[in-house]
Amino acid sequence: MRPKLLIEGLATFFLCMACALVQGPLAPFIIGSLLLALIYMGGPVSQAHYNPAVTLAFCVRRRQAWSDGAAYVAVQMVAALGAAVVAGLFLGHSEENSEHILSALTEPVLEGWLPGTMAEFFGTFLLVFVILLVATSRRTVGNSYYGLAIAATIAGLMGVFGAFSPDFNPAVAFCRGVTGCFGALNAEGSGWLAFQQEISFLAHSTPRILLALIAQGLGAFLAAGAFLAIFPEER
Repeated sequence: MRPKLLIEGLATFFLCMACALVQGPLAPFIIGSLLLALIYMGGPVSQAHYNPAVTLAFCVRRRQAWSDGAAYVAVQMVAALGAAVVAGLFLGHSEENSEHILSALTEPVLEGWLPGTMAEFFGTFLLVFVILLVATSRRTVGNSYYGLAIAATIAGLMGVFGAFSPDFNPAVAFCRGVTGCFGALNAEGSGWLAFQQEISFLAHSTPRILLALIAQGLGAFLAAGAFLAIFPEER
């Protein structure tokens, strides 16, 4: 179990850090390429979850014990926290951050929540369904394209739903949510003032983050249920 948890933690750390740092039109391809390498690295060891939603689906699919799944999720979230610390130090906190936070705090946090939540749900559903089919099904056992299929799905989904900044991964959502708080450690000017601003922004954004986490979990759960309903012999 120890090698599995170490691989999960290491890969989740780098995936979350990349998602927190990489921006722009090439982000889907950069993150997809990194994920591809991480999947082929860790697949033979831990099955390359790197995502609490995927771990949930594996448990519902009965390809992993719930106790092992809980250990996976714990390691993934700790790795996401570590990635947030490092990404925060890279990004820092500037006057532009302060202006963005002050502007965001005046806006209703749940305004336009439905499209973003739907993007998280449908994206996570499709991602998990693809993973279950290419990585756990007897129909595709022994294939060598599972990493390409998963990475391509991520890149495609980020392209389709990019306007809503989706994560499809609770660990990534957590990392991106708290990165700013650690950016205060490398702030321009008063670090304490920057930290207060970032904490205020995090508290303001928490309802939106929780909605995304619920949508991701529900998408993963229903994807596992749909897989078992379509392929009852896979139970």
